[in-house]
Amino acid sequence: MRIGRGAFIASLFFIGSAFANQALVGLAWTTPQELQAIEAQVGSVRYVARGIAFVEGDLRALGNFRVLCVDDPEAGDRYYIADHIHWPVPEEAELVYDGGGEWALLRVPEGEIGALYDITHFFWPLPDKYSINGWLRKSMRAPKAAQVASPAVAALIAEADAARLQADVEALALKDPALGSVAGNVRSRFAVNPELLESTEYIRGQLAAALGEPAVALHSFAIGAQRVVSYTSRGGRVGQAPADTLAYNVIGTLQGTDPDAGYYIICAHYDATGVRTSGGWDWVHDPAPGADDNASGVALVLESARLLAGQRFPWSIRFIAWSGEELGLLGSQAYADLAGARDDKILGVFNFDMIGFNDLKQRLELVTNPGSRWMVEEMGAVAERYEIGLSIDILEDGGARLSDHAPFWARGYDAILGIENYLPTDPRTFGVQEGIYRVNSQYHSTIDVPDSLNWELVRQTTQVAVATLAQYGLGAGLPNLAVFTGDLRGNRDDDLRIRVSNIGLGAVEDDFRVRVSHCALDSTGCEVVYDAQMGAGLAPGSGADLDIPWQRYGEMVFWVEVDPDGAVGEASEADNSAFQRVWLAPQSQIAIFPNPFRPGADDFLRFSGVPLKAQVRIFSPSGELVWEATEDNSLQRRLNARANEVLWRGVNRTGASDLSAPLVGSGVYVYTIHSRDGELLAKDKVAVVR
Repeated sequence: MRIGRGAFIASLFFIGSAFANQALVGLAWTTPQELQAIEAQVGSVRYVARGIAFVEGDLRALGNFRVLCVDDPEAGDRYYIADHIHWPVPEEAELVYDGGGEWALLRVPEGEIGALYDITHFFWPLPDKYSINGWLRKSMRAPKAAQVASPAVAALIAEADAARLQADVEALALKDPALGSVAGNVRSRFAVNPELLESTEYIRGQLAAALGEPAVALHSFAIGAQRVVSYTSRGGRVGQAPADTLAYNVIGTLQGTDPDAGYYIICAHYDATGVRTSGGWDWVHDPAPGADDNASGVALVLESARLLAGQRFPWSIRFIAWSGEELGLLGSQAYADLAGARDDKILGVFNFDMIGFNDLKQRLELVTNPGSRWMVEEMGAVAERYEIGLSIDILEDGGARLSDHAPFWARGYDAILGIENYLPTDPRTFGVQEGIYRVNSQYHSTIDVPDSLNWELVRQTTQVAVATLAQYGLGAGLPNLAVFTGDLRGNRDDDLRIRVSNIGLGAVEDDFRVRVSHCALDSTGCEVVYDAQMGAGLAPGSGADLDIPWQRYGEMVFWVEVDPDGAVGEASEADNSAFQRVWLAPQSQIAIFPNPFRPGADDFLRFSGVPLKAQVRIFSPSGELVWEATEDNSLQRRLNARANEVLWRGVNRTGASDLSAPLVGSGVYVYTIHSRDGELLAKDKVAVVR
């Protein structure tokens, strides 16, 4: 049965026996806690968008989550996320979920993928597993210290050359003077076209010239049976790409000094496409030179490699040109899957896609999810700090999936998209009358040629990318203490864990302070709850964890300041503080046993599940305090009490520092447990029998 648009939008509630096992199910969520509960119940999710999480499993095991859609696939069917679609859905496809007209989840039988070409220019296979981290972490900017621009960084980005950037774009979107028409004198750069290998080799050669031949490698991946298409080359040859056709990502690596420090990625895709139809692509009449989409982004990657090649950082930098983006992010997906399987330590992915078309204003949009917001905030600060002249708008959209950042979000890595205009048809971001943007009419067309680009815009965007990564590594080799929003979270004991990193080149030689404030949910009324010295220095590229016992649970806002007194000489203090919403779940319930308690016969009366730093008191039937202890006192350590446990031998000596203190008499006693903040956590009776 073919389903019409919007058929599954109705809200359904689970009735276990009504559905088949192992269906694809869309579950509603509104808060991060609900999303966490879904993952905890299911084990993993396949995709997350605003308000919906797709999971795969037996509905009878999904609990009482609100069900938005259910689909039972047939053998060989595959799911695709289709963006910017034109309705109606073709007969060959099943509509699984309508994302409000902007996107849809479709199920397509094997061999019928061509049916999607008529309704969308973008479709992406539904990931097998999707990380929810990017939806959970909320970034809330704290006041940051003024930052003076580094002369070394300023000198470096001044070397960004518009002429080199233009030469790169023209080499990738080549004009052939022997050919007469615009449509005939541009290079087609479709992912399976043999002529794309000319672009592959050009990128490889430029990276090798900057970084050295051994630092460059090709990463091959198969287009796959779902992407079998025909093409027509510049020379008029018509061919069909077989299912095992390989495409190539080009990777250049600037090796860091610390092999354990991880790496950043600067990337862009180098394939291009024209308007797609169900009949395939006609590269004679509708070639895709792809000057803006996306030779402009590749030029940024190449120029960044040239500028940063002479520098050394604790972490590495990978300069990557993706293929297969226009076919559904195939190249970046293949790499992200490999990196996830290897558990690569990717510190951040800077993806640039269409950065050269705007003749009205030097303007760039940075698209992020909540967890990656620190990256775009830092880029915005860099643009101002170095007076680059580029206007930056930050757009938070955790569902953005139209470029090569999306597979890294799916794997839980921090990533952002730099683009000239994220939503060119959205009246909130588009307005020629305001002099901020002119729609790129050359997009996915025969006239997306170098002559249409704003080279100063490309140069300035390159400067921001380079300065963001170079600012901590140039100059005096100073340390740089940093704490980002993703570094504030709960630990295994549901206390607050804070990760402090040194992302500079120099070592922190002495102790440094960490100050933590607890704030209201609207970020006001911050109260200092922790202020202490930490560590004995911090080596370049290393980090240290701070665990702070905490007795309150639920959603809270914390403000962390590293080195608040400025005692450490750093390359930058711009990232020494961070706001973050943290969810801490309640610990296990407090239990007491045995009850009744027989001193002498029973070794101890055990209080389990007691939070750290809590105070336990025992009162006589008349209300007199007979014993008290904190979990971390010396007696508890001598008694070998386990974590979150307090032991009482039944003595009547307040403080219980004397193991020979006499035992209390029989009777009914009252115990109380207070948090370190004085909150009453438990109060009850225990019978003592002698």
